[in-house]
Amino acid sequence: MAEPTVPYPLFPPLGLLNDHAHVEQPINLEVRRRLELVPEHLNALKAWQTGMGFLMKQSRRSGFQDRHYKMLCPIIESMMHWSWSIRGIALADWDSADARAFIEFIMRPPIAWVTTPGCSRYSKKTRGNFANKPLDPLWRPIIRQTLSGDDPGLSSKHHRNWFLTHGREYFAFTDSLLTDAGIGTGNPFRDLSPKDFEARTENRRTILTSEQLSDLMEITESLANYSEKLEPFLFIVAAAVHSDIPMRALTATQTIKPTFSYFKPRDFQVSDPVQSQPKTEFASSYLASRLAFAKGPGFFESPLYLGRRFHLSAPFQPYFQRYAQFRHQHDPLLSAHSYLLPLMHGIDAYGYGSLIEKFSEFTASILQDLRARPASARMHWKGSDKLDPSASLTFAELRESAKRAGLIPKGFVSQDVGANDNVWPDIGIRQDISKSHWFQTH
Repeated sequence: MAEPTVPYPLFPPLGLLNDHAHVEQPINLEVRRRLELVPEHLNALKAWQTGMGFLMKQSRRSGFQDRHYKMLCPIIESMMHWSWSIRGIALADWDSADARAFIEFIMRPPIAWVTTPGCSRYSKKTRGNFANKPLDPLWRPIIRQTLSGDDPGLSSKHHRNWFLTHGREYFAFTDSLLTDAGIGTGNPFRDLSPKDFEARTENRRTILTSEQLSDLMEITESLANYSEKLEPFLFIVAAAVHSDIPMRALTATQTIKPTFSYFKPRDFQVSDPVQSQPKTEFASSYLASRLAFAKGPGFFESPLYLGRRFHLSAPFQPYFQRYAQFRHQHDPLLSAHSYLLPLMHGIDAYGYGSLIEKFSEFTASILQDLRARPASARMHWKGSDKLDPSASLTFAELRESAKRAGLIPKGFVSQDVGANDNVWPDIGIRQDISKSHWFQTH
């Protein structure tokens, strides 16, 4: 496979399309010159003529507008440039394997093929005859809202589907021309489906060592120290590493909006293995002072996990206090009934899907910072896949790693929560509804 070259526009703006109706080659001299440089066996000029015929036909469709043309042109141009500069075959010679390889290329194109919105096909700085108008050097056939690094990950579904749909339409057009001539060859896109290109990611979970977790926590706290908007994510990372709270329990559903009240006070008596024995005067005094000065919750309960109590390890306490203080600083009316992870200034709470997305962005910044730090050169990071620029870090990986490192206390079935087995708990809908009547109309 050849190295990807920088593509250039092949077709004129929609307003000049009719001027090309009966020409054998591009009116623009720069496009004509470049097509002449394409190896003869690739039949570039013939492909350009066929592409012009296809665009002419599409432009006559009812409701066809400039926005449709701007979407359609780059798709045909991408097929031509990929066929000539990368595949090394004439566009007319494609089979299903070529069409499949093209879509796979489009799913993750090189950065040289991509730009952000705003570029024109031809230079806006020069006026005069279209034939002498220079090409815009910043033009690219694939447009995305944002670019990041040399691997933009531009495999959005709607772009993939556009290429499949219009690629199929283009070859249906060319096949109709060949059929009329008695030499139809079939449509290489005919058997391709969007499902053929669905991302199939391996469910591979990395187990981090306690040293690696320590480095990641240090980076997480450092990032939050310089950006207040990251404070909630420091809190979530701490919950992943120092508690057994499921991430879903921290997020909202249509009927359940987690609040600070889900965190319960610590019960020192529960952890005392010799409760039945009388305590000494000193011990009683010490425990009383310990209880008086202790801050932070001891466990977490959620109506999503009936009868479960999720204990919190001691290192979680300062993170909880930090987050509570941060929230109180921005909302003096903060109370036990305030949303744990609020949206829109406390009007709503984060749902699971939106939080997963934001958390993924945050953990990507953690790994990016790690790769730039001297810590990444330490022995315990040697060979780690987390140093790969394409690596990700999930809540589940942090949780499983913390469990393996012995950092998380196990949750247990509470004797207090849901004691009345016949009554559903109050989850914000109705109170004291019998389980046998829960799904009946009231």
